[in-house]
Amino acid sequence: MKRYLVPIILPVLLLTFSCKQKTVVTKEETGPQFNNQLTAEEKAGGVMTPEIMWKFGRLGAMALSPDGSTVLYTVTDIDLQTEARRTNIFKIPSSGGEPVQLTTAGGSSPQWFDNGKSIAYVDKDGNLTVMDPEGKVKQTVAGIKEFEAYNIAPSGNHIYFTRRVKLDQTANEKYNLPKAKVRIIDDLMYRHWNYWSDYSYSHIFVASFDGNKVSEEKDIMKDQKFESPTSPYFDEGEISWSPDGKFIAYTSKRLKGKEDAKSTNSDIYLYDISSGKEVNISEGNHGYDRYPVFSPDGSKIAFQSMERDGYEADLDRLFVYDIKAGSRTWVTKEWTFDVENINWADNQTIYFTCAYMGTSQVFKTRFEGKSVDKVTEGVHDLGPITIKSGVMVSWLTSMSMAPEISKVDMPTGEIKQLSFINKAIYESIKM
Repeated sequence: MKRYLVPIILPVLLLTFSCKQKTVVTKEETGPQFNNQLTAEEKAGGVMTPEIMWKFGRLGAMALSPDGSTVLYTVTDIDLQTEARRTNIFKIPSSGGEPVQLTTAGGSSPQWFDNGKSIAYVDKDGNLTVMDPEGKVKQTVAGIKEFEAYNIAPSGNHIYFTRRVKLDQTANEKYNLPKAKVRIIDDLMYRHWNYWSDYSYSHIFVASFDGNKVSEEKDIMKDQKFESPTSPYFDEGEISWSPDGKFIAYTSKRLKGKEDAKSTNSDIYLYDISSGKEVNISEGNHGYDRYPVFSPDGSKIAFQSMERDGYEADLDRLFVYDIKAGSRTWVTKEWTFDVENINWADNQTIYFTCAYMGTSQVFKTRFEGKSVDKVTEGVHDLGPITIKSGVMVSWLTSMSMAPEISKVDMPTGEIKQLSFINKAIYESIKM
């Protein structure tokens, strides 16, 4: 009897096993989860962990309105599981108050224009976009594609943007070997820190701008195998508009080969938009010259300058170039600390930050008097700073707090924190 049951049971078992083999359990895929709320276990633990650190919102760009009343800033959130990032734009009154989120689908690099009546920014797809100050009406700007940094002139009728321009051939192109995976290196600057040469150069383009469209673009560095901003950081602070929108001051290092690798000799060039002529305002100085900033009346340019060629840690000095006279002055000659984040308060007074005795504070000097006065005190770091209409705002950072937006009272140095991006975390985690 058992002998006859075996042939019957075996197909049944095989059929059952076959059905189980074909059953596939799929895990439902979910998108990035941007959540900075702490779990019950994290709250109970009360200490910082790597997982909690990923929940911090990261402060990014900051832009103060022309009347000094409102600060635009960006916050980037990160999803630990997917490593996805999401950046959006917020605004907050410089007098204090609740923040307002202006974008939800992504936005970066915000800038005020049209005397504070409009905001420009870059959307998540890399398009230049404009919106009203409430973030309700948004429109993509026509006529501009594939750019990196941008800045609208204070006059509102011009814009500059940077774009990579390919001027060198790859090995594949040079020898007609499209399938070869090869790089021919015959120059020391094929890599600078983590930036690799991609056979192209960052150039500055200027164009007309009417608030809706960019037109008549011009490469002001046409055919030059040099870059602005300079590698490897490509800091857009190395480029600046004059208040009337007629000039651009920009930084470039015009050296090649071995000299480029050994030297820190960058210079600042003053470019006339209408004529196309330019002047090297730092000629003769052999160290870094960077970060030009025009005075409010456009008659002078302040900038950071190092004296010695090849010495990246040299003293960063404050120089001022008089455009009409064609002369430059070392304003902080008696000051033995670095100068960073230069801002003009008026045509004579300059504010800056400095790493001083263990913290970064705000200082000021007058172009005529040349003495340096300390403005702020405290166990914190300040900077970058920006000044508009007598109002100063700054990043505020300490050992127990990630960067936040703050307002600095210029006469007294009193600091008022404006943003509280990670308040929910600090309420449970001891720093």
